[in-house]
Amino acid sequence: MNKPILMAAVALLALIGSAFAVPAFQIANAQYGGGGGFSNPSGGIEQQLKLAREKVSSSQQSGAYGSGTPMLGTSINSTLLFIIILAVIFGAISAAFFIRSRSPTKEATS
Repeated sequence: MNKPILMAAVALLALIGSAFAVPAFQIANAQYGGGGGFSNPSGGIEQQLKLAREKVSSSQQSGAYGSGTPMLGTSINSTLLFIIILAVIFGAISAAFFIRSRSPTKEATS
């Protein structure tokens, strides 16, 4: 089979597969929704607002234990330090690859 025809077939198969996959993801998310419409079993928007307020007040009362440890630190200084460290690490790796690609290739000895 020709490569262009094969690539077109793979692209078409991916598009058709995604057309079938997207509704499946929406069905999976529907269980967390409330149903919507006229027969809303979750009690309506008032009950959802009341539960949301209770969640917020509960997390505020429990302090740092409610949402876990912040990933990037608690202040802008620690976040900036984290970003600088990551830039140095990835910069060093990319520089090593760049230097390695510019060095002349060695002849294999046999």
